[in-house]
Amino acid sequence: MIKILDATLREGEQTPGVYFDGHIKLAIAEKLDALGVDVIEAGHPVVSDEIKNAVTQISGHGFKAHIGAHARSLEQDVTLALDYGVDFLGIFYSITDERLNHVFKKEFAAAVAQITKAISFARASNPQLLIRYTPEDTVRSDINKVIEVANAAVA
Repeated sequence: MIKILDATLREGEQTPGVYFDGHIKLAIAEKLDALGVDVIEAGHPVVSDEIKNAVTQISGHGFKAHIGAHARSLEQDVTLALDYGVDFLGIFYSITDERLNHVFKKEFAAAVAQITKAISFARASNPQLLIRYTPEDTVRSDINKVIEVANAAVA
């Protein structure tokens, strides 16, 4: 079985100079839903009030597609995303040595614990929620660590 996830509303705005007003996001979501896209990522609600509003508007529109949000591996991000009515959640965290050592100042085992805690929290908050873990910056990560964290996320 093949499922199609569209990230235009989230990834598209990461392009310099690109911004979609709420009514434009809704129009794009309508077209994606009409095409039969299975999951529409509506945005990362922590980023701005405009994205929060768009996620709420799109998730409450009654589309056939699952409506998703992005969240860092933090309970407050998960809670915020779920408060806006999504039924798909993309949880992300970078496990590159550089990010772990210099940005997060965290050992790998602590990062894995944080990721699995966020996923468990999301699952407990909504047992029907579709969850995807994304190991951000995978190509710059040790492949053995990527496999280990992916296995922990699935478990």
